[in-house]
Amino acid sequence: MDGIALIGGDALGLILVYAYVGVMVVITDRSRFLRKHSFHRKFIHVMIGNIALFWWVFDTNYVMSLLAAVPFIPLLLIFSKYGGKHEKDDSKLVGDLKGSILSTASHDGHKLGLVYYAISWALLAFFAFNDLVIASVGIVCMAYGDGMGGLVGKTFGKRKIHGNKTLEGTLAVFAFAALAIFLMINYYNLLFSMGLYGTRSIPLTISALTAVGLSAYVAVVELYTPGEYDNLVIPLSTALIMFLSGI
Repeated sequence: MDGIALIGGDALGLILVYAYVGVMVVITDRSRFLRKHSFHRKFIHVMIGNIALFWWVFDTNYVMSLLAAVPFIPLLLIFSKYGGKHEKDDSKLVGDLKGSILSTASHDGHKLGLVYYAISWALLAFFAFNDLVIASVGIVCMAYGDGMGGLVGKTFGKRKIHGNKTLEGTLAVFAFAALAIFLMINYYNLLFSMGLYGTRSIPLTISALTAVGLSAYVAVVELYTPGEYDNLVIPLSTALIMFLSGI
């Protein structure tokens, strides 16, 4: 690749991504409220989705995917492997890994959920680089729809409708995904109007219909997709639907 040149937006993008992720991890690690109520995993799941707000600054898909997203895949694999309680015969390194917030988050949820999350980021960053509107929609409907749906279902869910999934959680997936999709599309409309990113603006009516239609799809997919696989299926399939529909 003639060496991945870090110029302009690529350098800024890397700084923003790693700084933002670092801040979110520190907040999660130091928040007694999040740990006490076991909200730390969902907090990370939801908040990392906000990277879609500034990943448009990158200049190349290689840097955005291979340097800003791919490195988190093996890192999260390590943390997921050592998730769990510290044992007496653990080495200091393993003990430190098990005590980390990322290991706790991986252990408390689906073991490979965060790994699949990172894979989705990497794939969308690489293959949808030329249209980050659809990539960002894929990310936020998973981050906010799936993330908040799980949180609401766990906290307030009472009516089981499929497996351990509840009606309250599924409705929350629909509502938060619709809101996130609508706001993200119009955020990119704003960037386009300011001449910062994009080649088109999506009309308000189309963005509203897209938000409702895709969020209904996301709610159904989240309901029936087993385990952590929704972190792959939801973002990739919703981005594909937007691409194929020409939105």
